[in-house]
Order: sequence, then structure tokens, then C-alpha cells
Amino acid sequence: MQNRLSKKIKDLSINGIEDGFILGCLLGDATLSTSGKHYRLRVEQKSAHKEYVDWKFAWLKRLCITSPQFNKKNNSYRFGTVGHPAITKIHETFFDNDHAINSFILDRLSPLSIAVWFMDDGYKIHKTVGISANNFYLVALQQLINLLAKYGISTSLQKDKQGKRIYIKTSSYKTFYKLVKPYVDQVKCMAYKLPNPVETTRKLPGNWDEDIVQSP
Repeated sequence: MQNRLSKKIKDLSINGIEDGFILGCLLGDATLSTSGKHYRLRVEQKSAHKEYVDWKFAWLKRLCITSPQFNKKNNSYRFGTVGHPAITKIHETFFDNDHAINSFILDRLSPLSIAVWFMDDGYKIHKTVGISANNFYLVALQQLINLLAKYGISTSLQKDKQGKRIYIKTSSYKTFYKLVKPYVDQVKCMAYKLPNPVETTRKLPGNWDEDIVQSP
């Protein structure tokens, strides 16, 4: 029964939204593993983020047989898609030989992809956010920085105790917030990663005004 269902799913075409979602997962925490002659996507998060796992599953359930399961050993929830030709193609083409992200992959990254990447690897830094980027070579990091710039988001590449990160400049945080908020709002357990930008203008002595970061 499972074999028949798996074959049926393998014959499905992955739509553009699913494709962008999978790419966002792969920028973040998801992994690929072999399943027969194809690759499948595997998603796992700590149990406190079960809501996030369920949300991811809802986007990808057309490509899955089994719903998220509890992993007692890791105190986590996880699920996997079936091995699929389209996911195998992603595995084969994601990076070029020089560790750059393939341009065909890069062109398919959407605001949804960025939001998933952020929810996987992003974190709050004072009045803005950063995205952990330890798994990428410099050439790929520059491509991701350029991608964010296309959305009007100015960033810098930094290092902290955990390693490399893409830092969203405070001046661009409101733009980044508006880009990812529609998706973060769907996952309450991820809201802590995205500080609310509050915007007010405080009158200072004399003829000066000070802009303070506030809510859109």
C-alpha cells in the first residue's frame, strides 16, 4: 500500500510554491537523504517547536506519506517527504562546482523561501535580526546578500561566537519585517524571533527630530 502511494506521489509535479518552500527549508535546517534512487527532504525541530513542524508539513503534505512523528531520543518532531525526482534534481543542482548557489536555484527563491530560512536560522539582535550562515561559502553568502538587496534590504556579513551571520541593518529592518511577517504570523512559536518595529518621532529640544524605530 505504501509503495503504491509513494509511486503515486513520485509521479506528481512539484508546484512553484512547494519548490520555493523546499528551497527555503534547504537554506535553513532541513536535510536531504536518499530514499531508493531519489532524494527526500527531512525536517526536524525540537518538541517546543512542534507547531512549526506541523506548519511545514501542511505546506508539503502532498509529498508525504506519514505525518510528523515524535522522536523520543532527540525530544523532537520530524517528518520526511518521499524520495522524489524533483528533489533529486534540487540536490544535483543546488550548488555549482565553485560552491556558489546555482543561478536557476537562486531565481526561484521567493519571500516564502526567505521567511522559512529566517524561521530556521534567524534570531533577534536588539532592534533587528541576523541569520546564521555557517553552512555557506563566501561566494554563496554574497549571492544571498544580493538577493536580499533586491527586496530593498541592506545587510552586512558578520562573525559572532557561533560563526558567520547575515546581519539585517537597522535601517532596513522594517522592510525585512514586512517581507517575512505574513508567514511568521502563521507560526506563533516563531514570533519571538521577529521583534516588532515601532515607529514614532520624538521631538527633541531645538529644531531637531529623532526618528525611533516603531510599528508599521
